[in-house]
Amino acid sequence: MPRSMTDAWRELPPNPDPLDDLGYDLIELDFIPTSTSGGEEVLVLPTDEDLLREDAFIVADRGSVTELSDRA
Repeated sequence: MPRSMTDAWRELPPNPDPLDDLGYDLIELDFIPTSTSGGEEVLVLPTDEDLLREDAFIVADRGSVTELSDRA
């Protein structure tokens, strides 16, 4: 019987490695406050321009952006 996704998640360590355990490829990002919303929103862009051409960007409110090193 195939494993369910729930079972697969239960087998991960409490702090999974993004690449080895989850298959995520980390990239460098730039965070640019927007001027149209008075700096309340942030434009998140990849530093690699080739990724930008593939529509890889996010617009998020400032409260959604957290520096992970501050959370350790």
